[in-house]
Amino acid sequence: MADPEQLSHNNTYGVLPRFYLDRLVVCRQCSKEEVWPADRQKWWYEVAKGNINTQAILCRACRKTQQVRKEKARRVHLEGLAKKHEQRKT
Repeated sequence: MADPEQLSHNNTYGVLPRFYLDRLVVCRQCSKEEVWPADRQKWWYEVAKGNINTQAILCRACRKTQQVRKEKARRVHLEGLAKKHEQRKT
């Protein structure tokens, strides 16, 4: 069951869900079909406060690959900033 109190962050005129159902998602990257379970939807919308108009677009494997790529890019960026900051000190 959906908790309307936890969905109050959604500023929408649309109807909020009363419950969640498992959804079939086709990954936009690899075209693999995967089920987005109701319990993960509940977590996304109510705990992580995801917008109610969003839905999963990547399979778990592609999402993990994307997270690793972003973490690496963030690390490289921060290392570059640290080097630049150190060069300014000298």
